[in-house]
Amino acid sequence: MNIQFLYKLLQTAKITAILSFLGGTFLLILYLYFSGSRTILSLGVFYALFALMVNSILFFTLFITLKHSEIKRKKIVKSLLLMIVNIPIGCFYILAVSSYTL
Repeated sequence: MNIQFLYKLLQTAKITAILSFLGGTFLLILYLYFSGSRTILSLGVFYALFALMVNSILFFTLFITLKHSEIKRKKIVKSLLLMIVNIPIGCFYILAVSSYTL
């Protein structure tokens, strides 16, 4: 395993997980501030689908790397957990939006 590739992958996964969280939080705040704007809701749905796709690709790349790597396994697991944490947060955001519109 190329160590440079692994470090770049870990850094990319960490940045992606944090940006996904911040982007989703920002869109939720905008949605609530503008009293359930349909435009922001549509943008949020597209953002969520795009973030899901990107995070899934990175997650599976990290998982495969974990299976084949003998080095930095602890850091890879930490990055995987950081990415998994976004799932319940996203579910909470979906519940918040759906209860707000009801």
